[in-house]
Amino acid sequence: MTIGGIAALIAALAFLLLVIFLCVTLVRVVKVLDGVSENLEKVTGNIDQLSRQTDELLTTVNERLNQVEPVFQAAADLGTTVSDVNNGTRATIENIKNRVELFTKTSVLGIAANRISKYFAKRKDKKAVKAVNKNG
Repeated sequence: MTIGGIAALIAALAFLLLVIFLCVTLVRVVKVLDGVSENLEKVTGNIDQLSRQTDELLTTVNERLNQVEPVFQAAADLGTTVSDVNNGTRATIENIKNRVELFTKTSVLGIAANRISKYFAKRKDKKAVKAVNKNG
């Protein structure tokens, strides 16, 4: 063998080692990609399951909200009714208060007028008695 033959043999061996190294590396890469693919399928399956569960949960929450909504509406209606009753009560109380004030004023004026009329009636009677005594 000549030096050229030995160099060719070394180059062939180096190429063979390179090919073997690349094959081992490719086999490992394929195994890793298979693992990634399996994990990706599991994750995709979990995501699909999670999505279905989320949809079910959202449906359940919407149903519950639809059941609770009339309660909130009833509470709002009750608040409005109570407010209306309060306003009506205030108006009635104000009306009664005004009537009591008017009655009180009228009563005070009536009492005062009654006392004044009695006073003048007594004076008139006294004058009549004096006139009778003078004349008679």
